[in-house]
Amino acid sequence: MSARALAMAAMLTMAELFGARQAVAAPEGPGSSPKAPGHPWRGTGEAETAMGSAPAKTEPTAGDAVGAYFQALADAGLIDVYTGSKESLARELSAAEDILRGGDPKSAATALYAIVESPRYDGFEDFAAYQNAVYDLARALDEAGAERAALTYLSRLMARGQESMYFGPAYHRAIDIAIETRAYAAVLDALDDANIDDLALPEGAFGERAYLRARLAYEAGKLAPAEAALSKVSRKSRMYSSAIYLRALIRVQRGDYRGAATLLCEIAYPPSESEIAFVVDGRYFKLMDLARLALGRIAHETATYDDAYYHYFQVPDDSIRLSEALFESAWSMYQARELTEARRLITSFLTTFPTSPLAPEAHLLAGYIELADCQFDDAKRAFDRVITEVEPLIATLEDIRRHPARRDGLLATAAHRWRVRKSGDGAPQRQAAKGAEAKIAALLRIDPRMVRLRDATAGLGHAAADAPYVVSQWRRLAQRVQKDNVGAIAQDTGGGDPAATLIADVDHLGEAIARARRAALRAKEEGTMAAGDAQAELARLAALATRARDLEGKARAAATATGDADIARAPAAISRMIAADLSRARKLEDTAKKTRQRLSHRARALADGALSDLAGKLAEVIDKARLGAIDAVIGQKRRLEIEVKDLAAGRFPPELSGKMWERGLIDDSEEYWPFEGDYWADEYEDWR
Repeated sequence: MSARALAMAAMLTMAELFGARQAVAAPEGPGSSPKAPGHPWRGTGEAETAMGSAPAKTEPTAGDAVGAYFQALADAGLIDVYTGSKESLARELSAAEDILRGGDPKSAATALYAIVESPRYDGFEDFAAYQNAVYDLARALDEAGAERAALTYLSRLMARGQESMYFGPAYHRAIDIAIETRAYAAVLDALDDANIDDLALPEGAFGERAYLRARLAYEAGKLAPAEAALSKVSRKSRMYSSAIYLRALIRVQRGDYRGAATLLCEIAYPPSESEIAFVVDGRYFKLMDLARLALGRIAHETATYDDAYYHYFQVPDDSIRLSEALFESAWSMYQARELTEARRLITSFLTTFPTSPLAPEAHLLAGYIELADCQFDDAKRAFDRVITEVEPLIATLEDIRRHPARRDGLLATAAHRWRVRKSGDGAPQRQAAKGAEAKIAALLRIDPRMVRLRDATAGLGHAAADAPYVVSQWRRLAQRVQKDNVGAIAQDTGGGDPAATLIADVDHLGEAIARARRAALRAKEEGTMAAGDAQAELARLAALATRARDLEGKARAAATATGDADIARAPAAISRMIAADLSRARKLEDTAKKTRQRLSHRARALADGALSDLAGKLAEVIDKARLGAIDAVIGQKRRLEIEVKDLAAGRFPPELSGKMWERGLIDDSEEYWPFEGDYWADEYEDWR
């Protein structure tokens, strides 16, 4: 639900609270003037995960619209501007915070809009409780997914100056929004709109702003400006460790491995376990593991394998990076020809993380280790196991790519695993996967962009589903403020809108028809339905879809006519605003569907790329396993040839020397029995 829809719900709540007992117009009084239009701290009402650039300063915002609505309701006598007091503010704020703590940010935002934008609390802006309500509203909007609207309310708090009570919390939450959504430009613009002076900021807060500028430059490929901005982040900033890590990445891209390692060591190995030389937050310890992993990779890249092993060994057992550290340390030991240690590490990896995306390469490495140790039989068995396990996965993967429903289910499972791992839980990689599809989901490498696109697509789906309800709510608001029906507000039961219900039912019918069509196409492809029957079923479904579209058009026309009639009877000041917002609400569904289609297409492209990459990787693993098996056979053959030559020359292989010596001590008529008694220490010592 967008911030505008939340604001609309807040206005309905206010009308319910005060409409019945304010059936006659209240006299105008102080504090009834509307909020100043175009104020820089108003929200946009856009519920977006990736916010992009900040809106133009002249663009009307949700806060402007909500303030205007509240003032119009007050002018119509539906809100008593004199009922606001310190006690009512504290009471309503406490109720809203209880809702927010209960995990319902949308309902909390509705209640908080009724405080922050209501004329009842004009003149309360300097009260701590009112500023608390503004911060809670920003927090609720952020948690509800309306980050851009949240950002404008945070700007409202920051614009009060650094001496204000909520400047620090608002500033830090704005920085967190930027990092979470990667909307660096939007947040920097919001900080500029709040007229925040860099020189007046505390050292830690200045570093956070510098870090955002560096990330913006880094994303644009401007490494020199990015590193210059990162160098301004001091040890007193919670972004210091992140800035050091990003500076190290820049040096790696330039090929300066020594300089990168120097920076990474500052994160990975602080001077003392009991004393950290810089400010840290919850992100630091994950960053420490990444730094140790990066140091190991730099050492591996420069062929200092003992150093690589040391850095990998520092990754703790409870880290989500442990699987990567184990695999890469095994590879480093293999490169250093420390085969016993490499075998131990790769065995530990395969035992602990059977469903890691690195598992196929790990099985392949296990075969290479045995091959390098001249254990040709063991190497052949390892390579054969890779071929036996991976070949069915390739066939299943190709089948999944041909069927959209199975592909979507696979991606949903893989995205869930990705979220669980991102949360810090490494359990999915430690559990055995049952079935080919589960194994493929475990092997699939998820692009975070694809997850964000899938989330945005799902959100747009909810928005499209909510669109009829939003339209009915705007119509309900028009009915509630009709000039000739003000006294009937108390009797309003909030019943459903028949037209909106019909539109929603038709939408559900369309989705059911689409699912049935996909099932028929799949049955036709798989041969479980005769071609003629499938064609007839598809034709029947097409006719149903046409009838559903016609019914939807009639329902929308009826809803439009009814809504226009309701608006015409509303007060003029409210009528114009409701008409504009009702028109936008009617366009919401169509816009959401079209945007959803574009995002779905992009998400499918990323998903197809991920599946294609996995298929290519598995095919490459199969090819290497086959070559390894051939090398193992050739090695075994060469070994046998050498043994035959040695035997022909009277030389015995080392592994047969002891056995032949024992057999040489036994006569053909004798039988050797190993000693089954006890050796006394004095008898055993120096027996030779």
